[in-house]
Amino acid sequence: NTWLGPTCRAHCTCGEGMSRKRTADSMGGSLAGAAGPGSSQLVGFAGLGAMGYHMAGHLARRNGGCLVWNRTSAKAQQHSKEFGSEAVEKVADLGRSQVLVFCMPTSAEDEALAEQVAPHLAKDSCLVSCTSGEPAVTRRLAASLWDRFGVHFLDCPVSGGPRGAAAGSLTCMLGSNSEAAAERVLPVVQSFAGKVVRCGPAGAGHAVKSVNNALNVAHLMLGAEGLLALQRAGVDPAVALDAINGSSGRSLQTEQRLPQEVLSRRFGYGFKLPLMAKDCRIAAGVLQDGFPDARLLPAATELVQRAAAEFPPDADYTAVVRMLEKAAGQEICSGAEGASARESPEGRAAL
Repeated sequence: NTWLGPTCRAHCTCGEGMSRKRTADSMGGSLAGAAGPGSSQLVGFAGLGAMGYHMAGHLARRNGGCLVWNRTSAKAQQHSKEFGSEAVEKVADLGRSQVLVFCMPTSAEDEALAEQVAPHLAKDSCLVSCTSGEPAVTRRLAASLWDRFGVHFLDCPVSGGPRGAAAGSLTCMLGSNSEAAAERVLPVVQSFAGKVVRCGPAGAGHAVKSVNNALNVAHLMLGAEGLLALQRAGVDPAVALDAINGSSGRSLQTEQRLPQEVLSRRFGYGFKLPLMAKDCRIAAGVLQDGFPDARLLPAATELVQRAAAEFPPDADYTAVVRMLEKAAGQEICSGAEGASARESPEGRAAL
């Protein structure tokens, strides 16, 4: 693989061929300001949802402005007033961009937008998908848009949730067929990222993101199953987490999601269950193609699909724990005030 050296693949924002000085600068804390005032590229942003609104805000402030578009124009106007971006009403108006970032629900919206805007873009422009998309669609779009319009299509899904988007600390997984295009978009992406990992060719970023999210929810469900068993054995879940989080079994889910969203009964992290189910479906495809004998992650992704079919569309992804609680016939609660709520009113149900 000549596109990325082994060191870069492991942890870094640089690409092979970048100077040691530039690498040191990127890793030394100047990531967020890389696309600061004076950038010569006109940048656009499409999709001002829970993540995109803040990402575009960082981009506007650190890039000296940007074009923004949303399906509901009022949201774009609001963004313009808050961050100094330039709201546009027509997708075609984004064609002035040299780098255009998408943050959409699925690859279907990515493809529709790309087909609308690509004829209006200058040759060698870059479309950057921060959508949690499908690797196969991304690979096809990257080849097609380059062949027909001379436009680059890169995937750059993000991890960190709404809080990470607001803080400008997202981790981005960048895939590109062109080293030069990746270099051009890097300062743009760094405006809302704390870390950018160059994952490989087009589609690689989306593949990594899907597996990341499958691992995320698998860790959540594993932790919940463990707490349900411990609670039945008489151990307070908060006490169990205190022990686990100082030990080798800890994870982000035991440290944050389980105490903050499950024990609190809030179930409101901010990432919808249908979107997690979509990412798990993509991950299942990646696993089927790359490791068809895999057992654990496919089982986790199947449970998420079942939860998404059972719960309302606005349910948070952490609500998947409720399905496990239903199967166990008890809720995960902590302390004396939750003791009476531990037995689920629905009793035990088979998964």
